[in-house]
Amino acid sequence: MFTIIEFFKSNKKILGKIAACKLVEGFFILLGAAMLVKFIDTAAEKFLFAAFGFFAGRFFLSGLAEKFFARLSTDLQTSFRKKIHAQIFDKEISSGELLTLIFDTLQTSDEFFLKVAPQIFSAIIFLPVFLICAAFTDLLTAIILLMTLPIAPLLLWLIGRATAEKNARAWAELQRLNGEFRELLSAITTLKMFNRIDAGAKKICEASQKSSAATLDVLKLAFVSSFALELITTLSIALVAVTLGLRLVAGGVEFQAALFLLLLAPEFFLPIRKFGVMFHVMISARLSLDRLKKFLYEQEKISGSVKKILMPPEILLNDVSFTYPKKFSPVFEHVNLKFSAGKITALIGESGAGKSTLLKLLAGILQPTTGEIFWNELPTSHMEKNSLLSKVSYVPQAPHLFDASLRENFTMFDTLDDAQLKKFLSALNLSSLDLNSPQKLSRGQLQRLGLIRALLKNAPIILLDEPTAGLDEITEQKVLDLIKKIAPRRTIIIVTHRLPVIEFTDEIIQI
Repeated sequence: MFTIIEFFKSNKKILGKIAACKLVEGFFILLGAAMLVKFIDTAAEKFLFAAFGFFAGRFFLSGLAEKFFARLSTDLQTSFRKKIHAQIFDKEISSGELLTLIFDTLQTSDEFFLKVAPQIFSAIIFLPVFLICAAFTDLLTAIILLMTLPIAPLLLWLIGRATAEKNARAWAELQRLNGEFRELLSAITTLKMFNRIDAGAKKICEASQKSSAATLDVLKLAFVSSFALELITTLSIALVAVTLGLRLVAGGVEFQAALFLLLLAPEFFLPIRKFGVMFHVMISARLSLDRLKKFLYEQEKISGSVKKILMPPEILLNDVSFTYPKKFSPVFEHVNLKFSAGKITALIGESGAGKSTLLKLLAGILQPTTGEIFWNELPTSHMEKNSLLSKVSYVPQAPHLFDASLRENFTMFDTLDDAQLKKFLSALNLSSLDLNSPQKLSRGQLQRLGLIRALLKNAPIILLDEPTAGLDEITEQKVLDLIKKIAPRRTIIIVTHRLPVIEFTDEIIQI
């Protein structure tokens, strides 16, 4: 399982380079300040050029570290996206939440690596180095720096507690806005037909205003935190400057040491001051990582049974009803059906009767609104979802063609049995396809691709939605012949309107 800790462990080399860059950058700051003090004390141009060289090197190293952080951010986003894509069909998640998760949440993590993480590394490395250097130069100044340092983190913690709730509200409103906008786009033809575009636009406008108001609340606290940190760090630097000035007049400290410490004090507090500017990004990034962790790693509660199921199973529907979310009319109600084990069953009925929806229920893609689906005597709602899906091959009317080679499309990126694939391709007149590159396929070729994909999965339950619609009689017969060959010890359910397919099956069920 991928975790942030494992990610950092796998990128030790990059983290080591970042640490090295920051450490050398810290020494360049110290040397640059020392050379500037020497120049003011002696007016020798060589010290001015040396100071300029060290400060220029400091900015070069800072830019180099930011490039390493950008590489880390890209790797992390890629890893998260792969994990999210792998679990989209395993988790119940709304479209608005999914859009927010993939785009806005990952974008926040990118901003964290580019803006906040450099300051964290700077604070971790610069503060101890500068504090030790100040202690060797003047112990009292080092004590003042050490005493004033914890005030800023304490303030950040207090503001963070107040900001967390408002960030959660802003994220929820953004999620709602994404969901409503997607819903409006998907239904725009219907809205146009019934002249309801203005009502839909008004709904989106209201959601947008609420999202903007929630975001503004977060930004207000962000500006307050930035101002507070600027004030505290400025007062801390002023305390150091006033103390050094009074001691310099009294002869308690040398001029070179006082000037060096005055140049060092702003650099000491610089990472903390930048935390104030980037504080809202840091809070948003923490909440984003919490959301990603919740989505990726929290296991769904399962009341699963360990009872072994004989395969292929008999499938029973007990008083099953289904209504799509946000719809009032059910697709079907109180359905009681039985699909015999090891048989080929034709599921027939009028268009719109709910045959395709029923197939998705059997595949575990949808869950019944009421009622229960049984495999033999075990309710599927008590089964672990991945276990259920591994035993079902579902082929929709229009199988999806991924942007990958046909070989990967046929196998869905699993291991491939070349001999078996060639056998299936030959049986369905697809031997001429180039498997090593992406290709555009016709509707009929896509249907056959979906069938072969299901057969290669070798699952005991096969669900086919109109597998021969639009095919010529010869190709249709080849499809049926192939299904017949793989039928033994499989429960096969075919949604169809085609008479040759209906006559081909062992049993017929009308819905």
